[in-house]
Amino acid sequence: MPWKIVNLDYSDRPHLHIKDPNAPIHLRAFFDGRVEIGLGAEDPEDCYVRAVVTPNDVRVDATHFEKMHVNILASILASLDVEPDERDDALEWMRARVAEMRTKDVLPGNVASFPPPTGWPYDLTDAALRDSMDDDEAVPVTRRKALHREARRRGIAAPQPPRGAGPEVIRRRTRDT
Repeated sequence: MPWKIVNLDYSDRPHLHIKDPNAPIHLRAFFDGRVEIGLGAEDPEDCYVRAVVTPNDVRVDATHFEKMHVNILASILASLDVEPDERDDALEWMRARVAEMRTKDVLPGNVASFPPPTGWPYDLTDAALRDSMDDDEAVPVTRRKALHREARRRGIAAPQPPRGAGPEVIRRRTRDT
């Protein structure tokens, strides 16, 4: 998979967030050894299939899933060198549902919903979120994108960059005379 770095975050929970640009697949590697995998949405907090790999445990939960998600997770877990027995145990409930409901495209998950996201920027008040978005120079680009995503999720209008803020590119054709 051609992964692209989305964010390298050193705040409260330092981690590297990478994403497959061709599919809604996220992988967040935390520096404490924890890895989170999210499938099915553009933002990891919205993914309906989630797996957590720690040095001692592998857990897979989903509100709903498709058959291909089982294969994707098995492949990612194998690439993370998760022991085959642990990988099979984590995916066992999904494989059982696939076997039971062969004719369905979307299968029910094992959880009704996931808890709402916490931490930065989700814990910011609306006013703090607006202030952070207004401070272009103090906020790195990757964090600014997270602020704008959270503002869209809340229905808050994000400030537009001032006109002429970026370099202006003018293309002129030369005429043959």
